[in-house]
Amino acid sequence: MLPKDLYFDIAIVGQGIAGTLMAWFLFKHGKKVLIIDDDFKGSSSKIAAGIVNPITGKNFVNSWRIHEFLPVAIEAYDDLSDFLGIKTYTKANIVLSLYTIEDENKWLSKAGGSDGSQYIVPYPDLSEFSGKVDPQFSYGELQGTFSVHIFDLMKSFRKKWVQNDSYLKDTFNYNELTILPESLQYKNYFFKEIVFCEGYKALNNPYFTEIGFAPSKGEVLILKIPGAPFKKMYKDGVFIMHQEDDLYWVGSGYEWDTLDESPTEKKFQLLSKQAKRILKIPYEVVDHRAAIRPTMHDRRPIFLVHKEIDGMYLFNGLGTKGASISPFLARQFSRYIIGKNPENLIFA
Repeated sequence: MLPKDLYFDIAIVGQGIAGTLMAWFLFKHGKKVLIIDDDFKGSSSKIAAGIVNPITGKNFVNSWRIHEFLPVAIEAYDDLSDFLGIKTYTKANIVLSLYTIEDENKWLSKAGGSDGSQYIVPYPDLSEFSGKVDPQFSYGELQGTFSVHIFDLMKSFRKKWVQNDSYLKDTFNYNELTILPESLQYKNYFFKEIVFCEGYKALNNPYFTEIGFAPSKGEVLILKIPGAPFKKMYKDGVFIMHQEDDLYWVGSGYEWDTLDESPTEKKFQLLSKQAKRILKIPYEVVDHRAAIRPTMHDRRPIFLVHKEIDGMYLFNGLGTKGASISPFLARQFSRYIIGKNPENLIFA
């Protein structure tokens, strides 16, 4: 008989936003979940802004399936707030810079339409930015937007699992995973099923090859801006988003074809130039961070079922929309793991 304290129903490898939410939904199904994670400092989830924005792109279109994703995300983060005893997200409108009359016309057209117009504030309120940012041609404002405190959520979730002796801090070694007749074994731990949620490190996973990854690198600055305070998120080429006290997250864009996790001088200068252009009040740069996002070629997340090994799965590719889409997808795929209903794999 297997030792009770080392036996789990399911192991999750990787505790970014994908692994955290997969563990959460499986736990809600009554499963005993082991998390295996090395607390990787370069995890993209740790530097992500966690912005949930229903309108995206230069043409102000609805984000992919946002009407389905948004209610599930709010419910999941509210449940996690109660479970962890922390505030997992902050509601904050987004003020968007409009640079030309064409931009303004597109915005007004969106506001006058039926699909997505509920997210648009008819008359933007810029009072908190007055005299503090370089004004643009015009502005739009989005409501129903919020930022998920991904780092705090992951940290508190990890603490819970450590307290329950269900967290193994370890850089996963594939060579130490043993396929047994009725279970899987990793070191001294036994479990029936395993879900790999490794972010871009899944490129090294020998069980799932040719995944279709197109990893992208993101870099951000953390600014201290004592003269704000900005409660709304502000977008003018880059996003400026309040974190805590006088600290603000500043970031935008990504680089392809690089797996170098180190911050670069080039990106530092680009982000610094943008901050200097926008802000008309004193600030200082207190940190510069970088990470690799697990982006897919087709920009769609994946959930893979191993073709030969029963109970082995991969959940990945959340990319820049992870805070928005991960609750719905983790719920959907956890249902597949529990019930093995192929309909739970249909989400495109």
